[in-house]
Amino acid sequence: MNSPPGPNAPQQGGADPWAAFGYLVAGVLFYGFVGWLLSIWLHAEFWIPVGILVGAGFGMYLVFAQLRLKAPKAEHRPASSTPTEHRIAHDRTTSDDEAARTTRPDSDDRGETA
Repeated sequence: MNSPPGPNAPQQGGADPWAAFGYLVAGVLFYGFVGWLLSIWLHAEFWIPVGILVGAGFGMYLVFAQLRLKAPKAEHRPASSTPTEHRIAHDRTTSDDEAARTTRPDSDDRGETA
């Protein structure tokens, strides 16, 4: 029997939202700090916002790179197979009663819901 995934189960097809938030905040804090150090060393105040923007950019890059790696693979069909042919072949293999039971699990034999 299949049980629903728990709250700590990894999500399919996407990244953990807290990990994405962590990448963004860590990038802004770290490169903002580097910008602050550069502004003290070079006596130029513009390095602080430059560091913050660079950190936000690197954080977003890491989030998108992680999403690209965890993206689900697309279904591969041969070029000769079209969606219409696939649907027609599927319709021939299932009866009306079987299709009704699979699409409406809460219905009885007459198709009425409880």
